[in-house]
Amino acid sequence: MVPRRSKYEIVSEILKMANTREGINVTRIVYSVNLNFKNAQETISELIRCGLLERVEGEGGKLRYRTTRKGLEYVRKYEELESFQHF
Repeated sequence: MVPRRSKYEIVSEILKMANTREGINVTRIVYSVNLNFKNAQETISELIRCGLLERVEGEGGKLRYRTTRKGLEYVRKYEELESFQHF
């Protein structure tokens, strides 16, 4: 049986994926992070409220999401903590 991912792990995965200049759309998040649409939308909204993710306008005015500096700091600290679990 595969252990469930923690919320922190899911957040880290989303922030790593969205760390591009143009950002990513919600569909890509859903498929890449393996969440359903409702959970992805709720998590994205929470990340925006916390300042870890920002909305950006993509080609043709489409909504995309991009990781902020604060989000990158979260990923760095999360990975640092993860490294201690393997000693």
